Amino acid sequence: MSAEAALASGPLRVVQGGAAIPRYGVRREALGDPTPLACTVAKAALEITLGAEGLDRLVRWVASDVRDTLAARHSGARKAGMRGAVASIDRARICRVSHRVAEASIIATVRGHTIAIAMRLEDVHGRWLATVIEMV
Repeated sequence: MSAEAALASGPLRVVQGGAAIPRYGVRREALGDPTPLACTVAKAALEITLGAEGLDRLVRWVASDVRDTLAARHSGARKAGMRGAVASIDRARICRVSHRVAEASIIATVRGHTIAIAMRLEDVHGRWLATVIEMV
């Protein structure tokens, strides 16, 4: 099979100039289990809101508005004299709303205090992205 025939039958199509772009309406496979990512993002987000460094490591996995909110909370914690704490994840429950959306409820512990974290993860361009993070 030639390269042109392979592109014509696959999820990409060739446009003028030879560039290959994704076809509209092509259904992708559902992403894998988001639980490990949800736990990692929740732990890092909680530690950041308590003044720890590391917001730059979440840039790939959180939406820009979530990143801005975390940055504001980090700044407030630093101004209050907090320098971070180590969090541990006790439990995580994931509910797949659809093949492209999952919601997570996570229980974390910091310095003996229990924190509830709710998170919405969405499939954006073939990877999980945290679009909402709420902490109580």
